[in-house]
Order: sequence, then C-alpha cells, then structure tokens
Amino acid sequence: MKEIRVLSPVGMLGYGFPAESFQKGLEKKPHVIAADAGSTDAGPHKLGAGVGIVSKEATKKDLTLMLTAGYEHKIPVIIGSAGGSGAEVHLNWTLKIVKEIAKEKNLHFKMALIHAEVEKAYLKKKLAQGKIKPLGPVPELTAKDIEEATRIVAVMGVHSHIKALEMGAEVIIAGRSNDPAMFAALPIKEGYDPGLALHLGKILECGAMASTPGTTSDCMMGYLREDYFIVEPT
Repeated sequence: MKEIRVLSPVGMLGYGFPAESFQKGLEKKPHVIAADAGSTDAGPHKLGAGVGIVSKEATKKDLTLMLTAGYEHKIPVIIGSAGGSGAEVHLNWTLKIVKEIAKEKNLHFKMALIHAEVEKAYLKKKLAQGKIKPLGPVPELTAKDIEEATRIVAVMGVHSHIKALEMGAEVIIAGRSNDPAMFAALPIKEGYDPGLALHLGKILECGAMASTPGTTSDCMMGYLREDYFIVEPT
C-alpha cells in the first residue's frame, strides 16, 4: 500500500515536546519531520517589533531534537514561519540557532532559507497596477498603509517548500508560511492528492491537539494514503 508518513513533533516550535514521544514517532519511520513556528494569534506586534513568540532556549531545545533526528535518520526537516512571524529578522534569528546546533552537534546538511519579507517599493508598484486585492471583508490596502508598516511578509504555500526539496534541501527554514505547507509539501511533491495533503497538514500543524486529551506539546503522526489519511499521537 502506497503511504507517506509525516511526523509533527509540536504544535508550535518552542512549545516543547517529550523526547520519548518523539522517539516513538521516529520508530514509525517518517518520511519528513515538520513544524509550524508561527502564529497570528497575538496580532501584528511580534512582526512589527521583530521579536520571537517563544524564547531562544525553548526554540533551540526543540530544534536540537529535530535536526539531530533528521540528520541521523536522513529525513528532511521543514520549519515554516520561522521565528514566529517569518520576516527577515525572524528568519535570521532562527538561522543563527540552527548554525549553533549544527556546530555543537557536528551536523552537516544542505539547507534552504526561504524569504518572505516583501519590499515596500514592490508592493506600491503592484498596488498602482491594481494587482493587490483585499482578502474577504478587510479594507482595501493603501500606499499609506504600506509606507507606515514596519515590515510586511507574504504568506507562502507549498510551492517554495517543494522547490527547496527538489533542489536537495535536507533542512528548510522558511519565512511566513500557511499552516499546512510544511506538512503537505513532500506528499504533494511525491504525487499525493493536494487536498488530502493540505487537510492532513492543517491537523498536524497543531501537534497532538486532535488527540484526546488534546495538546500542542506532544507529537502526532500522519499517514497519508491514496484516498484517505490517518492521524495518531505517537
């Protein structure tokens, strides 16, 4: 039976997860380890201030387990919305942590860094061309909005993550990404149904929240097959 397995260690990078649960997940031979590192729940402050949602220590603890496992088991590791908001400052903050871990643990891997911050001049040009439309009931974007914003990120889907995988990336650190992108990228690349892959990703991005009792601080494994998927806490 054709199957691809996706391991989600945690609902948000830095929230922490039991090493024992993670090890049990690895024993199920996942094809990819992925985590969402961001959230808009706290509003735009973290994006504008250029600060993370969780501490460096918490982020490093989670990343150490994930990167070491990826290296030892030859499994790609994908992180989206790096640093919480995925702007350039957050991406570089996460990159520094990854480099620290690689040096301390003597890890060597091919890494892709995917940028999400957008230049104001580019946005103003697109706005003038009528190529920026509001999503849902939000008001029209104005040149004044763009100018007054501290920083602006675009939300990427699976396409950039897939391209990085096709280029041979073993670790992907991406800027602002939609929630399921990190989990759905490899399955879609391998020819699985995009709708099912994204649906699975939307569940896995919250870690073990879909279990009983639910928690974002534990691991969940997703099994994607031809026309259905299964999720289970590890």
